[in-house]
Amino acid sequence: MKGKRIISCIVFMLIAALCFSSASLSDVQAAGTKSNMVNLGPQLTNINVSTATFGTDSNGEPLMFSILQGLPARLVVTNLNTQELVDSQPLVGATTGWSIKQGAKGIYYIGTTPNELLFKYEVNEKKLTKIGKPTTKNSTVIWDMDYAANNKTLYGVSSYEARVFKYVDGKGFYDYGTISKGKKNAKSVAYSPQNNSLFIGVSSPVELIAFDLKGRKTQSILPSQYKKEKEIQALDIVNNLLFVKLNPSAQILSIDINTKKIVGKFSASSFGVSAKSPVENVVYYGYKQSIYSYDLQTKKKIEVVKGKVPGTIVSFGFIKDENDDYKLVGKLGSNERYFTYNLESKEFKHDLMQLPPQPIELHHIGTDWDGNVYSSGFLNGSMGIYFPSMDRTERKNPTGQVEGMAYLNDKVYLGVYPEAKIIEYDPVYESSQNIFNLKQYGQDRPTAVLHLPNTDKLYIGTTPRTGIRGSTLAILDVSTKKANIKRQFIPDQSIISLAYSGKQKKVYGGTSVFGKPNVDPSKTNAKLFTLPAGQTNAKATVLNLPFKNIRFYSALAVAADGTVWGLADEILFAYDPSKGIVYSKAIVKDVSGHTPNGSLLIGKDGAIYGAVEGTMFKLNPKDNKLTYPRKEKNVKQLIQSPDGTLYFHDGVNLWKYSI
Repeated sequence: MKGKRIISCIVFMLIAALCFSSASLSDVQAAGTKSNMVNLGPQLTNINVSTATFGTDSNGEPLMFSILQGLPARLVVTNLNTQELVDSQPLVGATTGWSIKQGAKGIYYIGTTPNELLFKYEVNEKKLTKIGKPTTKNSTVIWDMDYAANNKTLYGVSSYEARVFKYVDGKGFYDYGTISKGKKNAKSVAYSPQNNSLFIGVSSPVELIAFDLKGRKTQSILPSQYKKEKEIQALDIVNNLLFVKLNPSAQILSIDINTKKIVGKFSASSFGVSAKSPVENVVYYGYKQSIYSYDLQTKKKIEVVKGKVPGTIVSFGFIKDENDDYKLVGKLGSNERYFTYNLESKEFKHDLMQLPPQPIELHHIGTDWDGNVYSSGFLNGSMGIYFPSMDRTERKNPTGQVEGMAYLNDKVYLGVYPEAKIIEYDPVYESSQNIFNLKQYGQDRPTAVLHLPNTDKLYIGTTPRTGIRGSTLAILDVSTKKANIKRQFIPDQSIISLAYSGKQKKVYGGTSVFGKPNVDPSKTNAKLFTLPAGQTNAKATVLNLPFKNIRFYSALAVAADGTVWGLADEILFAYDPSKGIVYSKAIVKDVSGHTPNGSLLIGKDGAIYGAVEGTMFKLNPKDNKLTYPRKEKNVKQLIQSPDGTLYFHDGVNLWKYSI
């Protein structure tokens, strides 16, 4: 049945910022009107709690402060005694937040992504303030923060330049710069009032930095046997001990902050440890389904809750309930679940907090032969299908965060992050199975997935895991589940776009320079390459193009006459295999971020349509007339259904564009 068949080709597009078009407004020609662009609305909603913390209001009411993923992200405050919603406010400019930290009494700071924005929330006034961006334009996420009560200073760490910053209310930001030369990610931070130092977890490779704030001196203190870890997930200082949570080995090191020597270690699955108990000289942590206490003096560990914890503990706090009993509270996983543990009665409970579902940012969209539109959600990996014939969207079970997609033999093949998985999805039975992955080759994202016509083969281009050098090109035969895997096919670069030329019987591919750790984009150049289709042992031919310091060949499309259209950063170009570059023009001033952010297609009307840095464009190849169909610069990805209808999304909403 035709309605059961699906074809999709997804081009990776996640935009970190909006840029202005390089053409002046007077050059813009109206190629679209409101009547031919229809907002189909949000396609996916979900409750995904990225982080949470606990506190009280001025009346002593115990509260949970949750950051919900969405577009925009949202701060939700709930009463832990009554479970009532106290406040809910959008974090405009953010899609989620990984850190929320209490500052002075009644004040909470929220660090967000993708624009590295800091917010301040005053709980008694229910007032949310966007403070601003702490570091450089290239930084995209505040990973962690800690508050120094002794000098009323908030400290934070960010990516992609592993920077450290401070914020003082009323005075503003100070950027300390990259804490360790060549590092990209600063993931965790803890402030020590005893010696006025910061401890910072960076990667990759992983490193633990002691930073003397007065002398501005740094010291690497992580023993070499732990430097194969992926990250330092959390840092906590209690008394004179620094607790270091390592990932993925699931263990916590305890380090004396004065000697900087390891004094103990234990297995743990929780994101760090709690603060010091208000009734004992212990901290708490989680391991598997249990909660343990850790005596700060004797280092003795006791299992206080055995086998009852239904999830990973991502944050801890202490509150007083209506009976004036102290309770350990904690957030479990990324859903609505939390727990309480009464320190007096030893009673353990877990429950679901009633939180409002949020519209989810779309990561990829694609269509099938009937024009049904598939939407994959960012982070949570849920999927929705919009049916134009019924003007209705159906939500499907999560498949993972899709990076690329292709259709073959009545099935959809999803390239899924992490571990560069290929999932075979049967739309008839709505079943899926993981048939292939590139985890052992250090790959994380199947950024480009192309079906070679009239074969059972998929061409899969990847982006490596953080800290790994070099990507792969894999040619997978889905009938046998066997693959020819080419490591470092384009040395030290990621393969992010693929297209097939039927006229030349060739596959074209585009790369990103971000294919190895700590790359300097100003000293290298992405590549456009080609290879004979169907020849599994064929080597790449890198094309000599005139563009310099290109970070991404983010999108490719081949016309029937064999002309290859592409996006080289902000430049739309046409490559004739016999003549070279025959057209090029900058669509916007520049591109941003560390991930490709362009899409490109050849319309049923013969025009070239695409989007880059949010700007939608149309080029008539007959006269090279360039127009901009949409005034708003928020188009994340553009696709075409078989009947010629275009669809795009602006993050949350799916739009229909009739040409």
